[in-house]
Amino acid sequence: MLVELILFVAVVLAVVTLVLYFINVNKTPYQGAQATYDLSVPNQLVLPRTAFAWTDAPCTIRFAIYVQYAPRTVAKVDCIEDTEPITSFAPNCGDYSFKSCMCTATNCSNCSLTSSASGYLTNLLSIGDYVQLWASGYTSQNDKPYVPALLKVRTGTDSSQHYMESIPLPAIPLQKWTAITIVKDGRRFDVYYGSKLQVSKLTDYVPIPPDSILQWMSMPSGSTDWKGQIGFFTGYTSAYYGPDVKKDMESLLNTRGIPFYIDQPPLSWTKWYSSAGSSSCLFGNCDTFPSVSPPPGSPFTVYSTNVS
Repeated sequence: MLVELILFVAVVLAVVTLVLYFINVNKTPYQGAQATYDLSVPNQLVLPRTAFAWTDAPCTIRFAIYVQYAPRTVAKVDCIEDTEPITSFAPNCGDYSFKSCMCTATNCSNCSLTSSASGYLTNLLSIGDYVQLWASGYTSQNDKPYVPALLKVRTGTDSSQHYMESIPLPAIPLQKWTAITIVKDGRRFDVYYGSKLQVSKLTDYVPIPPDSILQWMSMPSGSTDWKGQIGFFTGYTSAYYGPDVKKDMESLLNTRGIPFYIDQPPLSWTKWYSSAGSSSCLFGNCDTFPSVSPPPGSPFTVYSTNVS
């Protein structure tokens, strides 16, 4: 009798596991018009304000990115001296980090990225200029397997004085799906790659929410220099913590870190290799995917200022 009971319990558990698996696999893991978007196409609206609103309340944004290749950076990036207040958004000459840029009252046009920076930075995601994801190409063979990235956030002491601040992110590996979760809770920003916390930072000032008409998340700067896809956008009206992110990743990604919604990367290595030829290999052995891991978090410009 005991044996039959154990077998019955085992069968029930197996059935429940299979049901939960297929629910996770088949549910729609995104908000917005479509699952993924081409990185080379500009002015795409990816997360409507009807699905998610960037407000002053705690919130979470999750998406996944697959960079097939990024442009080569050829221009030297100018830095600025460490003076107070800093009134331009550029890397500091001391440690190559981006300090808080003081806007002219609430007009932050002076804190736009400088013309020298525009040659290597691309604004991949944006909710107005209130929160933006910027990324760069590579500067040498050493950092070629990775895409440097940072968040740019509008903050303020009150409604009369705003600032632009940065949150440096670990570089994103090329030719590999990377799920990114951005959590805002007061002045604290937590950024997860997969289910692992990579960055936790307090901004100097309180993040400023946009007017409701600006709460669309868009891809403003698509460029033919970028190849790949970004998608699976979902917004949550609460701050996610480690267990929440882990559960979300289990519902989004398979054991290889690829979203359940697709069975393979959007441009498979074999297909790219056969169409481009072995002489166009970016790095490593073109017969198989290279094994890459994100380096630990470090200032964004470590990867984008040392130009030969």
